[in-house]
Amino acid sequence: MSLQTIIDNTTYLTINKRKGAGVTVSRSGHIKTSVQQGSLYRFTVGAPQGLKYSDNRGLLESLDTLDITQESNVDIGDTNNNLSYLTEIKGTIGSPGTGAGLVMVGHSGSELYINFSGATGSGTILKKGDFIQPKGNTSTYRYPYQITSDVSATTSANVTVSVHRPVLTQDGVALTSGGVRLGEDCRFHLICANMPTYSVVPHDIIEFTDDFELIERLT
Repeated sequence: MSLQTIIDNTTYLTINKRKGAGVTVSRSGHIKTSVQQGSLYRFTVGAPQGLKYSDNRGLLESLDTLDITQESNVDIGDTNNNLSYLTEIKGTIGSPGTGAGLVMVGHSGSELYINFSGATGSGTILKKGDFIQPKGNTSTYRYPYQITSDVSATTSANVTVSVHRPVLTQDGVALTSGGVRLGEDCRFHLICANMPTYSVVPHDIIEFTDDFELIERLT
């Protein structure tokens, strides 16, 4: 729970999920761009302030043994409800914490196909920017997404939900069945690309040397 503790006590959070792109200009003035397919979630997590060393030696031990190859399964806003505004569902869909009765049907490109027959709510039940994560047939699917087009109230058995990146595959997991996670219930599988060191300063306070840089791990 070491990275979860850092996130829950962060002083600020930067979220970067934009595609990587490069631009070159030829001698004739033509501009060429190269865009990386897909995008990864990258987080800059402001180092917590005021944590007591005497209360958090276990946390520091976990951080000391964490390396860039070891991932953490974390949430934003579920463990610490004070952060839930970052990921909360803005649509009117009922019971988002339990997946609101949504069931996966399939996917293609940057689209999820979902059975909404068990959904409740009126008007716009999912809004652009809302977080969504299929569970898959094994309930172990690991990649969250953000919705790019509003979804109006419906009980259709096959609704197209557009998301911000091409749907990623995962060995042993099919997205043709299973429920979904919504909002703060979504989980991120991250590695720590930058792990700051720390000092203990008077009296009994942990002071980190830098922010934490976390990046989504693809498998």
